[in-house]
Amino acid sequence: MADDETPEVTMVPVKRYDVNVTLDEILTPLVEISNRQVPTATGIQMTQLEPHLQKLSDLAKQLKEVVGQINEIHPALLTPQTQRRSTTE
Repeated sequence: MADDETPEVTMVPVKRYDVNVTLDEILTPLVEISNRQVPTATGIQMTQLEPHLQKLSDLAKQLKEVVGQINEIHPALLTPQTQRRSTTE
């Protein structure tokens, strides 16, 4: 491609947002999911969904327990690490 055909690149500033979500904030709703009512589910759908929702709840509960055990051993290991990018990247 010749130089006269190279498109001009314009850098624009983009605002950066940091979002911090803990594992507990993710897992707690999953633990409680088996207790939720599914508004669009019929009786047959609920019968099919119940074992899956219960399994999801059980797995999330186990994961919360493992996270708790890790936090007892090394409290900082699972905390969010803020990474700052340079403006030249």
